[in-house]
Amino acid sequence: MEPTTTPDTAAPPLLWVIRVAALLQLAAILWEGATAGQLVTFNTTALPLHYYGAFGVHLTGGLLLVAAVLYWYRSGAGRGRPLMILLVGLVAFLVGFPQAALGTYGPIQAHVPLALALSGVAAWAAVLAWRRPGPA
Repeated sequence: MEPTTTPDTAAPPLLWVIRVAALLQLAAILWEGATAGQLVTFNTTALPLHYYGAFGVHLTGGLLLVAAVLYWYRSGAGRGRPLMILLVGLVAFLVGFPQAALGTYGPIQAHVPLALALSGVAAWAAVLAWRRPGPA
């Protein structure tokens, strides 16, 4: 008798790259929130940590996006879970840039709400990547 595999252990390698990238992106966003909290309390030593943490958000978002494009393409370039991961990952990647730019050059009143939106979209991408596929 053949051993059965669960959908998670049978996941393609690109899906695992997406999953790891999604978790790393969430960790980078959490880091950004923690360092932002230090900045709100006027701890200016956290400014470089917050500044360079944004690069982590962009890099992990870019990794997720590249892996999602490849995953979608290799799965037949159709609709379904791979396309949703791709679209949500794209939104997270694109929102990150104006959000970061507003932190440097714009009003904090726009930077913070976009940070919350980015957090939600990145979490959505992670949920899509980690949820088990439905019945075929």
